[in-house]
Amino acid sequence: MKVATAASIAVLSLGLASAGIAQADQSNYPEIATPSTQTRAEVVHELRVAQSQGQVTVGEQADYPQLQSEGPALTRAQVLNELKEAKSAGLLTIGENEQYPQTL
Repeated sequence: MKVATAASIAVLSLGLASAGIAQADQSNYPEIATPSTQTRAEVVHELRVAQSQGQVTVGEQADYPQLQSEGPALTRAQVLNELKEAKSAGLLTIGENEQYPQTL
């Protein structure tokens, strides 16, 4: 009984697979071929330029293209000072109390 069931499942799955393959050949989507207007050397050169400008990211970074910073980065002391000022002005909310910061 088990052999007959296994054999019928195998035959049925082969039949369904072949029907799917036959239908895949009948797709009505047109093939669109766009020839390149650039040589390989030109494409490689454009890639190198984009990499040198920081416009190419590797991996799963969501900030594409990378923006150049507008000025020098703040020091740790400057950031801590800004944090202290925001706390004293009531602009910082800590926790999940859903209170929005006060605007000046």
